[in-house]
Amino acid sequence: MLSDLLAFSDMMSEVTNYFANFSSTTNACRTVLLWIAIAMVVAFIVLKLVFKYTAPKPAEGEESVPDKRQTILNRAGLFAALAFVVTTIVAFTVIYFVDVKNGDDDLVPITFYPLLVFVLVAIVSAIAAVFKPTKIVKITGISLSAAALVAALICMIVYYSSGDALAWYWASEDDVNSTALYISAVAVIVVIVAIGFLSDRGSKGFDTRSITFAAVCIALSYALSFIRFFKMPMGGSITFASMLPLMLYSYMFGCKKGLLAGLVYGVLDAITDAWILHPAQFALDYFVAYSAVGLAGCLRNFPALKGKVRTQFTLGAIIAGVMRFISHFFSGVFAFGMYASGYAEEYGISALANPYFYSFVYQCMYVIPEVIIVIVVGVILLSSKNFTKQVISLGDFGKKTPEQIPATETAE
Repeated sequence: MLSDLLAFSDMMSEVTNYFANFSSTTNACRTVLLWIAIAMVVAFIVLKLVFKYTAPKPAEGEESVPDKRQTILNRAGLFAALAFVVTTIVAFTVIYFVDVKNGDDDLVPITFYPLLVFVLVAIVSAIAAVFKPTKIVKITGISLSAAALVAALICMIVYYSSGDALAWYWASEDDVNSTALYISAVAVIVVIVAIGFLSDRGSKGFDTRSITFAAVCIALSYALSFIRFFKMPMGGSITFASMLPLMLYSYMFGCKKGLLAGLVYGVLDAITDAWILHPAQFALDYFVAYSAVGLAGCLRNFPALKGKVRTQFTLGAIIAGVMRFISHFFSGVFAFGMYASGYAEEYGISALANPYFYSFVYQCMYVIPEVIIVIVVGVILLSSKNFTKQVISLGDFGKKTPEQIPATETAE
């Protein structure tokens, strides 16, 4: 038992951190952006506290006047965040193509370009729906996006059928349990869709506001996914609360929209960091797992939790995290389980030879810390009455009366 614990310690010593990692252009970029992100957050908090406690108090009998500095700070913070997002996405896109050109990274055309087409079609459709939100524009955009996604999936199947996907990882069809992967993928999809639709009955479809917020939140999550704290020795990363924007979007606009936003994010993530052994494995690790993040808003209308915003968000985030964990877990068991014995031998941990235990450990090393970070940061944000008020007023919570909004903002 003691030797296993020591072996786990050895395994954790191989974790890559990005607090001062300049070993390559990509790692140096991650390190710089990580510290910029931390500095931006600290600066914003400090300025908020300074403005809060130095704001002039109204004289007796006079009404309080809103502090314009707070408004300016909020706008400046939003502008800085969006500029950071654009800079991050552009920087890593350029670095990715440079690495591919130099042979330091890999690009599989039959999988990369169809996914890229889907993303571009989805973006153009969203922009068209925002500027001209007619029914025919929305239907056309959805149809084209669905067609592009289907084409991408067909390319995935062709790529797998050719044998190149397995050959790339020194594997064969016997190493992958196709039947179990398909069954588990369908089962997890059914559960996620059931939770999403049952908890979000009666919600309206996409409108200009929800599409705009979806684009912003997806971009935020995508940018934050590049800002890593640690990367685990067996793959998987702990990021700068990259799932938080998607979870907040789901809480604001409901699970149905959250599931679709998570799906688009999963495609984005797959473009630059795809591990493909099997079509069902690909679906579990990208489409299904990140769609599950959209379940974070499943308890926002739960009667027993009415008005308890932080509790609703925390429990919803846990449910979303659990479903993402399960999706990755099945993929780890039935697709990547062939590597279990190798890791058991490498780290001297005999229990890792069991694919189920191996996959459980693998997911625990990054999914659980990710969920904890998201919950902590989310609860801190939702502890601000001003932030909570914005979430409630901008989100899709049905008809809100003046009495309902303060009730939702109250501390629990």
